[in-house]
Amino acid sequence: MTQANGPQYPEPTGPVPPQAGMPGPPPPGGAPQPKAKNPKRRQKIVLTVFLIVVAAIFALVWVATRSNGENAQVGNCVTESGENYVKIVDCGDSTATLKVVARVEDKTQTEAQVSACSAYPDADQVFWEGKEGETGVVLCLAKTGK
Repeated sequence: MTQANGPQYPEPTGPVPPQAGMPGPPPPGGAPQPKAKNPKRRQKIVLTVFLIVVAAIFALVWVATRSNGENAQVGNCVTESGENYVKIVDCGDSTATLKVVARVEDKTQTEAQVSACSAYPDADQVFWEGKEGETGVVLCLAKTGK
């Protein structure tokens, strides 16, 4: 090819060699692939983390609810903690003002107030835990003298 007023270059006759710094064509047989990470190992790690998180949630729920009045058994001491709520405490604690003398299951709120603890003459107070309109747990409580 000839250009006016400029240098003359010969016509290319073969393939153009790659320029310095430019990648060339891949070698025959394909380029070596980087080794893939083990997907089973990743699954095990994800599963382990998931199980730890689930166990932590269950532990937090258990710790948060273990002292609820609905979990009280005969012989446990409780303290009134707000309106319509009792909390299990150690009987040696100065806040332990009531002791569970009976636990009666499957009673409505009305039954709890009227007759659930009538068979327990030591009971001074009645505590009912359940959903409105359904049955629940009745705790018959006696004063501890503190």
